[in-house]
Amino acid sequence: MNLATIIAFLVVLALFIPASIYLYKNGTCGGCPDHGSCSGHCDSRKMKNEMKRRLKESPEFREKNEMIDDIIKKYR
Repeated sequence: MNLATIIAFLVVLALFIPASIYLYKNGTCGGCPDHGSCSGHCDSRKMKNEMKRRLKESPEFREKNEMIDDIIKKYR
């Protein structure tokens, strides 16, 4: 082992320890936007469907989709 290998190992270790502590304290959903109400067992499929539903109900989304459809029809 040379000096560069030892330094690289120490850097990885210095990053791994705080990450492990964070996961231990906050659970697997620590970075989740619903962290405050998160049970620690995230259902990613449920969250994805909820985000899609909110996006589809958004008036901006509908407007942008209509603009895209108009452009597609124009160039067909």
